[in-house]
Amino acid sequence: MHTVTLFIPALFWPHASANHDAPIVRTLRTLIGRGDAGTSRCDDEQAWMCEQFGVPRQADWPAAPITLLGTGMLPAADFWLSADPVHLQVNRDQLILLAPETLSITDAEAVALCAALNRHFATDHFIFLAPQPHRWYLKTVQPARIQTHSLSRAIGHDIDRMLPEGEDRLAWHRIFNEVQMLLHAHPVNEEREQRGALAINSLWFSGGGTLPQASTSFEAVVGSSALARGLSKLADISFTSAEQGLTAIGASNVLIELRDTEIASTRLDPAAWKAALEDLERCWFAPLAGLLKKGRIRKVVIATVADGRSYSWSVSRMNMLRWWRSAAELNVPSRAD
Repeated sequence: MHTVTLFIPALFWPHASANHDAPIVRTLRTLIGRGDAGTSRCDDEQAWMCEQFGVPRQADWPAAPITLLGTGMLPAADFWLSADPVHLQVNRDQLILLAPETLSITDAEAVALCAALNRHFATDHFIFLAPQPHRWYLKTVQPARIQTHSLSRAIGHDIDRMLPEGEDRLAWHRIFNEVQMLLHAHPVNEEREQRGALAINSLWFSGGGTLPQASTSFEAVVGSSALARGLSKLADISFTSAEQGLTAIGASNVLIELRDTEIASTRLDPAAWKAALEDLERCWFAPLAGLLKKGRIRKVVIATVADGRSYSWSVSRMNMLRWWRSAAELNVPSRAD
């Protein structure tokens, strides 16, 4: 009988400044309210995924080489960092990071900017790659001895307290500044600004490491991200696109990664986040609750990460009989430190 684990980044709206109507997700609230709750420290979504596959933290969680593998490229034994193209927006005395997805970067722009970066950093033996216009990578000869914050944690926040830390931090702060100066003066950004588009004025470095080994108790992964695809390749288990819906559930212990809410969150769009969560209610939460009540599946686990902690709710058929448990509010659970 199936155990289904749903991992949903941005299950809770992560940007406190936004006002929005609460999503109508009665089944989700019931599942959370009646489930057995658990919580533990967890840096972010990348850390959660790595931990499920037994991937240890290096200086960082090595998300960059894993996602590169998930895009179909071979990281080999090299050291890789994510070097995602972003816009830093001045807000009084802050620099707020806007996600790559908000920039509508073209293939030609990505190729031109990476070529300029490769020329500039040739003596450092840096190689910038853009297998996708909004996802770039950097290969270095020497491992970067830094700890970084993932892109998902930095989006919508002031970057001042989120710059690289560690033994090589000063060198990477210099690189960060050099990148900004190069991008600012590049014709690609001059053209973007002339047509009213946001400049690609910085890169966000994160997830550095070499390709690890992986193993997991999951027998299959259903998802959409390059990270999930890369981890499934490392663990030698099947990967199916989440677009196939419930028909993708074939194994008895399956991890389902649903990133629709995260995509809306990266765009700082609360209306889209609300719509995405309501779509998940129709396509996943309500049907799975029905299968649970009928005894067709053994257990549903809902998991997310927020504010440096992971949260999970394990729901069995017996849990669904807890009629006295009220539906949960859709907020980050309070906890005693």
